[in-house]
Amino acid sequence: MRRDEFECGDLKLVEIMLNSITFGTMIIPDERPYGVPISFAYENGQIYFHGAKAGRKYELLKHNPLVSFNAVKPYAYIPSSFLNNTMIPTQFFFSVYVEGQFFVEEDFERKKQILKALVKKYENKNIDMEKSPFRGQEKGVFVGIIEVQNISVKAKFGQNLKKEAFFAIMEDLENRGTLLDKETLELMRYFKP
Repeated sequence: MRRDEFECGDLKLVEIMLNSITFGTMIIPDERPYGVPISFAYENGQIYFHGAKAGRKYELLKHNPLVSFNAVKPYAYIPSSFLNNTMIPTQFFFSVYVEGQFFVEEDFERKKQILKALVKKYENKNIDMEKSPFRGQEKGVFVGIIEVQNISVKAKFGQNLKKEAFFAIMEDLENRGTLLDKETLELMRYFKP
C-alpha cells in the first residue's frame, strides 16, 4: 500500500469488519475479468459463499481458481463544501482486498456449517440445518471457499488531515445529520488523524 497511515494490520479487527460488511465482489479471471457480487462470511483466513452448480461463475471457477475479492464499508462522504469550501472531496471508508485460491467444499457436514455461518451473519441467529426450509439444501448448491493468500486493508478516516480540520469535519457531519455510530467512532480511534 502506498500510504501507511491508511493500512490496518490488526487481523482481529479485519475479521470483525468483514463480518459487518454485507457483500463483496469476487473477481474471476476470464477473457475479461468477471466481477460478481457475493454474500459472504469470513472466518479463520477463509471467505465463505455459496451459489448454483451451474452458470458462468461456477464454470469459470472450475477452470481457474485464482481469484481476488474486495469488500468495502462506506461511512461518510466529505464534500468540497466542508471547511468553508476548501475541502478536496473524499470518503471515510474501510476496505479489504484479498487475493486467494478458490475451492469447493464437498463434505456435507462442513457445507452445512458454512451455510449456517452465512445465515447467522445475515439473520443474526442460529438455525437448524435439519429443519425446513434448510433441510437438504447443502446438496443442491456449491459452497465455495476462498483461501486468503494475500490481504490488504485500507481504512480512511481523515488520518491525513490536520486535527483542526478533522474536528471541523466531525462537527459538520453532526450538523448535517450524518451521525457516526459507536462502532465507527471506535474504529476511527484506531486510525487517529
